[in-house]
Amino acid sequence: MTERYPDDSTLLALTEDAATGVEYIPTGQSPYYLHFRKLVQRMLLATGRANDLRVYQDGEMTVGVRSGRYVISNALVTFDGDAAIALTNNATNYLWLDAAGAVQIATDAMPADRASFVPLAEVVTDAGAVTSILDRRSEAMVMIPNPSALGLTATADEINQALDGIAATVDAAALTTLTAGPTSTADAEHRHEQLYTDADDETEFRLVNSNAGSSAMIMLRFDLPNRMPDVVDLLPDIATGYLQQRSFGQAYALVGTTHMQFAHEGALTASQTGKLIGVVPIDGVVSNVILSVGSNLDTDTPADAISATVMVNGAAVTSTAPALSDAAGAGFRSTDAGDGTPAVVKSDGTQNVTRGQVLTLDLTRTVSGSVTTEATNVVVLVVIRASKPE
Repeated sequence: MTERYPDDSTLLALTEDAATGVEYIPTGQSPYYLHFRKLVQRMLLATGRANDLRVYQDGEMTVGVRSGRYVISNALVTFDGDAAIALTNNATNYLWLDAAGAVQIATDAMPADRASFVPLAEVVTDAGAVTSILDRRSEAMVMIPNPSALGLTATADEINQALDGIAATVDAAALTTLTAGPTSTADAEHRHEQLYTDADDETEFRLVNSNAGSSAMIMLRFDLPNRMPDVVDLLPDIATGYLQQRSFGQAYALVGTTHMQFAHEGALTASQTGKLIGVVPIDGVVSNVILSVGSNLDTDTPADAISATVMVNGAAVTSTAPALSDAAGAGFRSTDAGDGTPAVVKSDGTQNVTRGQVLTLDLTRTVSGSVTTEATNVVVLVVIRASKPE
């Protein structure tokens, strides 16, 4: 049956084709020829790709091929067009483009290997004239090839070798094991990596070591034996959770930290309140507060001590401030070296800092006994673990 148009009222109401942007000329438009040219120009833009590699007649017994681009075996070929291609009389002429970008023509058939060429057209000639041109480009646009058409073949032994990585045959028992999932038995046949996808969340690539041994670890190893004298390992630091890189005998933490410091020169003879440490330079988390002295407080009362309370915008970042008492001993002492009382950083969100916030410090001197030596050169170091690269 004849293909039907929409009814007249629907056609007359159309103003523009939404898919291509081609406009319909309004009824009674003047000057009509200008809008007709606009229509033609928009249609040419919308149909431009349909002209790529199109075969057309350019002589009584010759044809041409329009320019275009195509891909064969992942190689992009740019074809500049061709013309005056001679045809054989009283025959069906088959035209195609090969991988080198050259037009080929034959009177028997197209090549058998569908993956090696782009079909163009069948041109029928009779009595010294072209009688028809059958466009065959759509065969390259809409194609579902089977392995044999692409020349892909494999023997049973080759498939077995690809499955288990060796030349042994994969029998029914081995296939059952291989399809059992990431178990230790299946891993004996081949390796399993864990890739988790969720349409409503991120895709995760997981490396899981479920071994309960005290030395169980997990890491990614990069090895370029022909270019690097040592391998590069990425693994977590069990103590801190930082991602660590090991290479050339050295270990490097990949998540950086920054430090802020306050120093009180000379003897600390009284408590100090509201001392400015500085402006936080990076978004992150206060991970430690370290108190060190060049020479520790020495009295006849072991409980006499100095402590350091660090505050962000007035709120203390520690639930236990670092402190050094007389009992820690004389001379250089540091809470990071195991002396005195180490800091306990809060976990309620107070420890989270943002670039631009102000850090201040209260140095508290608690002395009830007789002082032999005041604490001197008191230094407080604030360690901030970066939450993002800067």
